[in-house]
Amino acid sequence: MKHVFSIPLWRRYVIDSALAIGGTMVVNGISIAYFFSPGNPLVLYIYQYPYETIIFLYLFVTLALASTRGLYAAILASLLGLTSFKFFFESPIFTFAPITHKNIFPLFMLFISSIAISFLTSTQRKRALEATMRERELRILYAQAQELAAFRERHRLARELHDSVSQALYGISLGAHTIQEVLESESEQPEQAMASLAYVIALAEAGLAEMRALIFELRPESLETEGLVAALTKQIAVLQTRYKLTVDTNLGAEPELPLERKEALYRITHEALHNTVKHARANMIILRLSDLGNEVSLEIGDNGRGFSPDGIFPGHLGLTSMRERAIKAGGTITIESDPGKGTRICVRVPK
Repeated sequence: MKHVFSIPLWRRYVIDSALAIGGTMVVNGISIAYFFSPGNPLVLYIYQYPYETIIFLYLFVTLALASTRGLYAAILASLLGLTSFKFFFESPIFTFAPITHKNIFPLFMLFISSIAISFLTSTQRKRALEATMRERELRILYAQAQELAAFRERHRLARELHDSVSQALYGISLGAHTIQEVLESESEQPEQAMASLAYVIALAEAGLAEMRALIFELRPESLETEGLVAALTKQIAVLQTRYKLTVDTNLGAEPELPLERKEALYRITHEALHNTVKHARANMIILRLSDLGNEVSLEIGDNGRGFSPDGIFPGHLGLTSMRERAIKAGGTITIESDPGKGTRICVRVPK
């Protein structure tokens, strides 16, 4: 837990007062130097334009305090600058004679200019501080979003491993024990042992295909090295070995697409096939990947029970996710389905 320590208010006012007095005294030192060292070249240069130079220095001190400390320090510095300017430059000098109508205007303008500059710089400083705080909050929110996305991805992978590989390994274990019992019983039932062995081999192949697909999802750079066609082929292998689905495929050659659009097509296919297995109750899937010249077409269909594309499915974001991925890739997506008539999804993205 982080602890934030703040300076007490009275201490801040003391520091601001000390800085305002110190800054004014530095400028006053330049004025005093003229009387003690009139032949100094630097002093002579400054006093070629005494009013303009000293007023500029007072304004500089006020501006510096306004931008670093705030309005109080700047106002105090401007008041001290007014008093010092009259003390050194208004006749009779080195006295605090009453302000008359002859010198009230320049002094008043100095005070008003100092206050205006102080207010503007203080406001700008406050806005800069607020912008910094907003940027910090956005960074925190971005880090939290990344952490949440990573947590959801780990949860999804854990669910996939439990639903696929874990069950496949459990089935392999049961099949192996069945074979062991048949062999230990010394009964002449080779058909049962062969059936159990075929069952174990099928589960092992299904588990291997699903592990390859999961590893592929964990390594998105594989999509760039192996290609979209290879990634879709692995997805098809999972469907055929685990779910015993008939998949009619025509993927063709590797399309010439940017990596982000290949990934979009892969994710859309993965989501569509997941929905088919989970909801459609289909036994046949059609998968087409075609090069149409200026764009690439992806078609996914099944002979399942279908649904209403315009319906609302609380808690299910698959269709929304597919639409968002297609739009982000600069393409279009068409979803055609009716209850009892299967589903057809067509995605087109430009090259």
